[in-house]
Amino acid sequence: MKRFLELCFISLISVIGTLHFVNNPPSIIDGGTPLSFSSEPSEVELWKQEVKKSFDESEKEVFGVKPTPDIVGPHPDPDKCICKGSGVIVHGDGHKTVCPYHGKKDDTIVVQPLKILEE
Repeated sequence: MKRFLELCFISLISVIGTLHFVNNPPSIIDGGTPLSFSSEPSEVELWKQEVKKSFDESEKEVFGVKPTPDIVGPHPDPDKCICKGSGVIVHGDGHKTVCPYHGKKDDTIVVQPLKILEE
C-alpha cells in the first residue's frame, strides 16, 4: 500500500509539473526567442561595434590612454606575429609549432620527451 501511495504521489507531481510548463510557456525577452538566440546579422554586428566602443572608452578611462592590442596569433608582419619573426610559435604549455608565415615548410620541431619522475 505504501509503494502504491508513493507511485501515485510521484505521478501526481509529474502531471502537475508538466501541465504547469505546458500551460505557461517561457516568456520572450528582448524580442529574442526563449529557447535559442537568433538575431539578424546586422543586429549582431551593431552589438559588436557597441561593445567594442564601450570597451575602448572604458580602457581609455581606466588606463588614461588607449592600450595597444595584444598579439594574438600568426600575422604576416613579423613585428605583429606571435613568433616575432623566428618562425617558431611557443605555446603556453611549452610545445612548439612552425609559424605559417615565417616558418619554413620543411622545418621539423625537435620535441624532447617528457621526463618521468619516479619515486
